[in-house]
Amino acid sequence: MAKSLRQEYENILNTMDKYYEAQVQGKSEILKPVCHKNAIMHGLSGDTLLEGSMENLFAFIDSTGAQPELKARFDVITLEETVANVHCCLESKTNTYTDLFQLLKIDGEWKIISKIFHQYK
Repeated sequence: MAKSLRQEYENILNTMDKYYEAQVQGKSEILKPVCHKNAIMHGLSGDTLLEGSMENLFAFIDSTGAQPELKARFDVITLEETVANVHCCLESKTNTYTDLFQLLKIDGEWKIISKIFHQYK
């Protein structure tokens, strides 16, 4: 793998680490800088469709609080110069999620543009 491509994968995973760390610490301000201002999310929590801006995710993270037992795995599925798709599995004592993220490289930085998810009960 070319060094620059390897670095891009690392940069993407560093961005996704902010998503993980925000949830472990229960602090959305860790995640906010890596999200585009117009980022959106959609997903199912049981039979309930959750949708809208990432502000909903920020509120969830802040209201849930720290989750030090949270486990995560990130896989970069697609990387095409300025776009990337990342698959994430999250497991905690109470919930398991599958998240799919779309990222865009803007001014040299990877930003989360959208998230779709499924919550397992």
